[in-house]
Amino acid sequence: MAIGQIRRDFDTLSAVYDETRPPLDPATIEGLAAYLGSHHWGALLEVGVGTGRVARPLLDRGVRVVGVDASRGMLDRAASKGLPYLVRGDAYHLPFSDRSFDTALFVHVLHILEFPELGLREAARVARNGVLAILDIPPLPEGSHGAAEDEPRRALREVLAEVGYPNLLREGPRSKEHRILQAYPPTELHVLSDREVTEPLSRRLDLIEKRAYRHVLHAPPEMLAQAVAAARSRVGDRTVTYRRTESVAWWARSPPRWDAA
Repeated sequence: MAIGQIRRDFDTLSAVYDETRPPLDPATIEGLAAYLGSHHWGALLEVGVGTGRVARPLLDRGVRVVGVDASRGMLDRAASKGLPYLVRGDAYHLPFSDRSFDTALFVHVLHILEFPELGLREAARVARNGVLAILDIPPLPEGSHGAAEDEPRRALREVLAEVGYPNLLREGPRSKEHRILQAYPPTELHVLSDREVTEPLSRRLDLIEKRAYRHVLHAPPEMLAQAVAAARSRVGDRTVTYRRTESVAWWARSPPRWDAA
């Protein structure tokens, strides 16, 4: 998908983004701050800063964060939280000179990019110590291909298929993140938080109904309403339990795989 369409989608989503996403696990923020501190990385560029859900708590912990985002709507939300250093730009053409920051960070952003390798390479250009990414993924055992989807998405896809809408909910971020790690193995993958989560499937339907997912923004309203109503009748009070493991991947500057790309 073109960067312009992604920008427009997130301009729309900015109005409901914070209220439809659960708060970040405090252990993830604390773990990331500790990871940055252990490497003495105090000047950070967050690529795809969004509404500042990560940048704000890092700034409160003494990290100098500059945020860049293609969406003006998301940047406006971040600015309302008092973030002082925000720049509009896209991941493929960062408006900064070479080696301007200690490191660059993607937080659940790489799966959005059509060409994640280009985003990684551009981030490496402006960072002195390589690139970081927070991913909803555990370290992969040798030869593992990882889980295809997180459990709530898989369960909801099954329900939507049963009621006649098999293509409404697309592939999830976790699956895409697995493929990125396999294509571009990081220098290090470190777990920040790991917990068991139980949630009602109706909550995921609420997000679809509110058009809080980018891929349902363009679904015809009548079709979306019918799909949600039919799925609610099947879901009832059903819950799903799964593990949420947020890890930080670190790619050292200019790994051989990137040079060969």
